[in-house]
Amino acid sequence: MNNTPNFVVLSSSVEYKKYYVMKYCKSEIKTFDGMKVIFHEDRFEHAFYESSDKVHGNKDIFSVERAKRIDWIEYVLKNPEAQLYVGWDKRRKTYDNSRRVAIITPDDYVVIIMITGKKKAKFITAYYADNSANKIRTAPIWKE
Repeated sequence: MNNTPNFVVLSSSVEYKKYYVMKYCKSEIKTFDGMKVIFHEDRFEHAFYESSDKVHGNKDIFSVERAKRIDWIEYVLKNPEAQLYVGWDKRRKTYDNSRRVAIITPDDYVVIIMITGKKKAKFITAYYADNSANKIRTAPIWKE
C-alpha cells in the first residue's frame, strides 16, 4: 500500500466539508489494525483550517493545501506501513498514550486519533508535517 492518493480539488471550503462529511462522518473507517475511527463534523475546521495568529491559534483561514490531501486521512489510517507514535499533550506537556499519531514516509502526512475504547477511536486532526516530522519520530513508539 505505497501509492499516495491523488489530491482532491474542489471549488470551496463548503464543498470540501460536504466531501468530508460524506466520506468520513457518514461511513465506517477502520484502521489497518481493526480500530473503528469515528469522525465528527466539528473536526473539519481543526484539520483543514490554519491560524492567522500563531500565538492564539484560532483557526480562521481555510487551507486548500491541507484540504486537497483529504483522501490521505483514510490512506494513512488503513496503511500497515504507517509509523505509529504516542501523541503529545501540549497542555500537560507530556506524552499521552490515548493519542495515536500515524505518519507515512516519505510523504510525512500525519493523522492523529484519540483512543476511546477497545478498538475504538475518534479522529483528532491530520496534516502534512513538513516542519515537524522529525520531531514526531522522536516520540515513543505506540503500542496497543
